[in-house]
Amino acid sequence: MKYANLHLHSTFSDAQFTPSQLLLIGKSLGYRALALTDHDTDGGAKKFVETARSIGLDALIGAELTGLYEGTNLHLVALDYDYDNPALRAFINERVEKRYETCRKQVERGLELGLMDGITWDDVVRLHPEGTWFCIDTVYDTYRRLNLPLPRNLRQNVFNHPDARKFNFKSAPAEKVIKLVREAGGVMVFAHPHWYHPFDWRKHLPTLIEYGVNGIEVSHPHNFENTSALAREAAKKYNLYVSGGTDHTGPMSGCDGNNAVPANHGISEEEYWAIKERRLG
Repeated sequence: MKYANLHLHSTFSDAQFTPSQLLLIGKSLGYRALALTDHDTDGGAKKFVETARSIGLDALIGAELTGLYEGTNLHLVALDYDYDNPALRAFINERVEKRYETCRKQVERGLELGLMDGITWDDVVRLHPEGTWFCIDTVYDTYRRLNLPLPRNLRQNVFNHPDARKFNFKSAPAEKVIKLVREAGGVMVFAHPHWYHPFDWRKHLPTLIEYGVNGIEVSHPHNFENTSALAREAAKKYNLYVSGGTDHTGPMSGCDGNNAVPANHGISEEEYWAIKERRLG
């Protein structure tokens, strides 16, 4: 078992367990340190860290932020930054508000067209705390909590339909996202390198490092074995922090389908404390 799992999602974005449940599951699995890294929000992260300490675990503030680079939406895991940094706080709050409006419009379109029934947008909001990154999984969760059957083809007809995708907003430039996190004192990790195929991450990594990326995910369920080896090689070559975690896969995700597979990814104790103590500067 790895010492730390630094890539986790909760009901604040697109997974099935609450932050408190994740802590209990992670502890039962043998992890000693965790980071909650919900998509474009850290709504549950501060309490997550506080609760972790109360049950004998170490934890880092975190979020998985999206940054647009060369036409590709990169996932960038921000770790151990100043939660109260004004510029980063304003940026994340803006992302959450934009996502709220996108999901609201998609749900209202689905209701108006009769593609959904049994719930209202007010139900979705009422059942989820402030800071939630609203998405299809939030809607799924609403149906489950109200003990209602899920509509057929919800993803295809309501969220991925071309008319619904028009409500999506553009991601912020990766350079801006990286700069905000670094200026807030955080570590900026380039997430799951293989996931971007055919995007050639090795070609563009030096530019991302110039922007401020100072970590890379070596251990991740989506990384092929050779990708993990290449990522570790890149970490050594560029003096990057090694990070990793299970993301929305395995027993800490609660997700089904292809994500319901064994996953105990993460990093060693030495790698964790290298991040927390900023041993690489």
